Amino acid sequence: MTTEQKQGPDFIKAFEKSILVIGGIIGAIGLFGILAPHVMAVTMTVFLGLTMTAGGVFFGYYSYQYHTRSFLGWLKPIILVTVGVMMLMSPQAGVAAVTLLITMYLFMDSYAGFGLAHARYPNPGWGWFLLNGILSLFLAVLMLIGWPATSPIFLGLYIGVSLLFDGISLFMFGMKMKADEEKMSGEVLP
Repeated sequence: MTTEQKQGPDFIKAFEKSILVIGGIIGAIGLFGILAPHVMAVTMTVFLGLTMTAGGVFFGYYSYQYHTRSFLGWLKPIILVTVGVMMLMSPQAGVAAVTLLITMYLFMDSYAGFGLAHARYPNPGWGWFLLNGILSLFLAVLMLIGWPATSPIFLGLYIGVSLLFDGISLFMFGMKMKADEEKMSGEVLP
């Protein structure tokens, strides 16, 4: 018995409605990020700073409860709170730091893409890995050339485009679920 059969059509219908709404919201946030990359970059950095600070406080409480005398037990909360507070106090520096981390990730992704293309050559699909490597390298070099001055633009666009496509994907998935449900409800069962 499949998950859909266990949970029934009401569960699927509720999921379909929420996924359409969530996809629309995420897509709209992504579009906003593309139109206002500076705002998106600073917002993301502040959110990341708050998350790191809160995580550090929670880990600090855990260390207080269970590792009061262990330096290594306190290292993680101290680093999280310190970096989180620094990002909150200077969001522009946080934007530059996060952009540099994404640039390093793109360089590593490019290397992996080239490696996978080389490993797969001449089998079908090797060209897609090569294309991924070229695009990742291009983005990494582009981000590094203007760093840190262009960090808010690149980071905001990177997040905005990612969220836009995530939202579109979720919305299209929800539409597919809706079409499948309509197709199934239109069928006459014997």
